[in-house]
Amino acid sequence: MMVTADPEICKQICVKQFTSFYNRRAIPLTNKELLTGLNMLKDQKWKNKRNALTPAFSTSKMKAMTPLVNTAADALVRNLKKHCESVKPMQCRDVFGSYGIDSLASAGFGVDVNSQENPDNPFVRYAKKVFSFGPIFIVIFFFPFLIPFFAFFDITLHSKRLMKYFVDLVDETVALRKSQDPSVKRVDLLQQMMDAHDVYDQYIKGNEDEEEEDENGVKLVKDGTSDTREFCKKFTNEDILGQSLVFFLGGLETTSTTMSFLAYVMATHPDIQDKMCKEIDDVMAEYDEPNYQAVAKMLYLDMVVRETLRMYPPAVRFERECNEDVTIAGARIPKGMYISVAANAIHHNPDIYPEPEKFIPERFTKEEKQKRHPYSWLPFGAGPRNCIAMRFALLDLKIGFVRIFTKYTFEPCAETEIPPKLGTSRFLAPEEITLAVKRRR
Repeated sequence: MMVTADPEICKQICVKQFTSFYNRRAIPLTNKELLTGLNMLKDQKWKNKRNALTPAFSTSKMKAMTPLVNTAADALVRNLKKHCESVKPMQCRDVFGSYGIDSLASAGFGVDVNSQENPDNPFVRYAKKVFSFGPIFIVIFFFPFLIPFFAFFDITLHSKRLMKYFVDLVDETVALRKSQDPSVKRVDLLQQMMDAHDVYDQYIKGNEDEEEEDENGVKLVKDGTSDTREFCKKFTNEDILGQSLVFFLGGLETTSTTMSFLAYVMATHPDIQDKMCKEIDDVMAEYDEPNYQAVAKMLYLDMVVRETLRMYPPAVRFERECNEDVTIAGARIPKGMYISVAANAIHHNPDIYPEPEKFIPERFTKEEKQKRHPYSWLPFGAGPRNCIAMRFALLDLKIGFVRIFTKYTFEPCAETEIPPKLGTSRFLAPEEITLAVKRRR
């Protein structure tokens, strides 16, 4: 493996010479249900499915998904009201984790679980077990030579009972959708995958509004070959299950941790919190509830979110596999080598971000961003294999906080740890963040 914290090398690997670094690292002992997910696919299979799914996260689809997110945010606001009235400190990861389950289950699986008010829902119970790998993960991390042994006995990272629950859920939901009036469709990821061939046919006609760009305005993968068309028409239940699970797994932990960190920095920076609340008030004076257009006008909120993701990127690094001998920046990289981009190191490089441990949203004004290398902010990866759900992730947490800060604010309390202690999961996450919820004056 080669590890880099150079934005230019990141650009070369993820964009300029992307064809030499097409794939991600395979995760050993992955359940077969997850093997059809975008993060696990390689080469042309990945490209085909990425093309088929990209339109599901276009601007028009994000606008249509906003009501699903607002429904989850309704329960979030009711939950905060209880903490405020009872003067009971809020455990951020629990509260925001439930919000993440609700919004992701609704947008990804097409089911309404309301985990914030119905914690005994079977979906909630199984969702909370998703990251409980048990000792198997630790064993294969330290003793990788045991992987073939576990594979021989069909031992996987996630329990088969957990996977069966989600398999049955997707099968039942798809069957129900097919039996309903086709003129009445719910706009969510599940429906987009069921309609993948129709969506893709529209996409390849060149509708600019439906094209995807990465964070730096680079047009991502687009291919209209007959082979790709045929592949998209064969989006099976296994494909739908794999993408739904990856969408849910990739978003659940990152949503709860990012929202927890953002609430923490607002509580510890009341001046920034006040400035953001004022912007929300000014914009929301024109709208009944936050939607895609309203959130797009909140420039300071966007700066706050980006600075939070700079300081606390959920994925501290990401990897690409070299598929042919190549030379970058004078370094020879042989076929089969993995390149690890240390996003967290780039985010805390004082030459790129002066005083990196300070929370300064103004780093992300248009003028300041133009002064930096375009690949110096990497919470969602970069290039064609960046996080396909980046738009949804940002919309999800922004709508959640707009709804919160319309009525409430956060303050430190006796239980608040400053700075927060970080946990030991595979993501950059706090052990816990405890804050007081106050009604806005």
